[in-house]
Amino acid sequence: MSENVSLFEITELSVARPGAAPELDRFTLSLGAGESVVVLGEAGSGKEALIRVLGGFAEKTDAVSGTIRFGSGEPRSAAKRLRPTVRIAYLPSPLAQPFAPHATVLAQLCRVVARKLGSPPESAREELRAALERLDGGPPLSALDKKPAEVDPVIAAWGLLASTSAQTPDLVLADHPFADLGANSVRLLLGVLGAEQKRLGFALVYTTGGLQPAARLGGRVVVIREGRVVEEGDAARLASGHAHAYTRMLYRALPQLSLDRPNARSAARGQPLLQVHGLDLLAGSKDGARQREGLTFELRRGASLALIGEEGSGRRALVRAVLGLDRATVGRVVFDAVDLNILSQAMTSRLRRRIAFITGADDALDPRMTLWDTVDEPLRAHLDLSGDLVAGYREAALTRVGLASHDGRRKVASLSVFDKRRLQVARAIVGAPLLVVVDEPLRGLDAFAQTIMREVLTDFRTHQEPAFLVITSDFTVAQALADEAMVLSERKVVERGPILDMLKAPKSPVTRGLIAAVTLPDLSSNAASV
Repeated sequence: MSENVSLFEITELSVARPGAAPELDRFTLSLGAGESVVVLGEAGSGKEALIRVLGGFAEKTDAVSGTIRFGSGEPRSAAKRLRPTVRIAYLPSPLAQPFAPHATVLAQLCRVVARKLGSPPESAREELRAALERLDGGPPLSALDKKPAEVDPVIAAWGLLASTSAQTPDLVLADHPFADLGANSVRLLLGVLGAEQKRLGFALVYTTGGLQPAARLGGRVVVIREGRVVEEGDAARLASGHAHAYTRMLYRALPQLSLDRPNARSAARGQPLLQVHGLDLLAGSKDGARQREGLTFELRRGASLALIGEEGSGRRALVRAVLGLDRATVGRVVFDAVDLNILSQAMTSRLRRRIAFITGADDALDPRMTLWDTVDEPLRAHLDLSGDLVAGYREAALTRVGLASHDGRRKVASLSVFDKRRLQVARAIVGAPLLVVVDEPLRGLDAFAQTIMREVLTDFRTHQEPAFLVITSDFTVAQALADEAMVLSERKVVERGPILDMLKAPKSPVTRGLIAAVTLPDLSSNAASV
């Protein structure tokens, strides 16, 4: 297709579910061959419905109206099953759980490629292999030949991207495909996606709740709210002060690194809570000799420390060793003046009650429990309180996180991802922990939800003053929730110190790469020329 040919045109598209407000309301959009459009909006803005209709998998209960025209064909009712005259590839979000659990990722990707190309499975496998080899930095094909639960999320994202490329599409529908990954991986994969678009010439519709795709992919940005287009333009113009008020709110909600923050609170604000002496994460491994001196650090009461690194860097291995979940073969861990290495498993479990966990995992809470029971459980398990006291503590915690207006009898399974994250914080608040382990709490949330979660966590830390141990790959999250940091790579600490000092003068190439991953191009400097 030549670049001036219209690939598709949507006119007055409306999508609604029974008894609900329209997800899309008279939405109009056109896209030419080779062009990109980033659809930017918060969760529930309507971008999900757009992908459903364009991809041809609208639900039976969807009430759809409007027309869609592909290529030079005639406009057709969007309510009918569409038969596009262009080849469409779908690049899904990992949060949508795109893989069935019982077949290998490789087998499932081969089936998709075979179906789209009309080729036998053997040919599809070779097409997928060739696509992976073309992608700069991609894994070998064998890395995908495992069940989904055994495949690293970054490897799975490479596989999905290779599958998309192997289909030689005219149009790619990317539904926030890198939402669950570390900042460095997102930057790399966005660059590869952009390179593949230039090579193959496909058009791209990329839905997201964040600015990074808009800044790195280029093209048009369509801002959508409650099913309607607020405005559209390139990223530079929308980053300027002349954008719509809602767009400016979206941009302000995005996390930013700051070099102008006041000095961090002293790490020596209280007595030592967690002390680690000579812990060796490489002990027992083939390259254990590489770390001659074990890791030694302490976390005082009320202080905060971020463990920053990509997946596989050793962040979670360190936390598991520190909390006694995995016994350290080399080194000592002292929590609240008690040496964990000499405690029985039963005593370690009792001590661990003073530790709360807040994670970005969707399965962190029991989906069968109600909202009230989830918050009540720590109180009933560890304290002999009356029903009125339990209810009072529960209501105070739910109010703090913004969930007091929810029906407490609702099952956890019915809550949104955002509400589940806030519910984890409410559960931690009532437990009055000494230490809170915060593991990628903003993962997969849109910009507004991330802003609220940061405020909720900061409020928790300010009012109850637990120590925070933050696990993240994102320096913006680390700076928002912690004062000091240790940067890890290959199960070793490569840099440590105040976060502000690292941002101003990073010493390790690993640190510089992680900072660069969340440092977006200065779009506002280009806005004057738009």
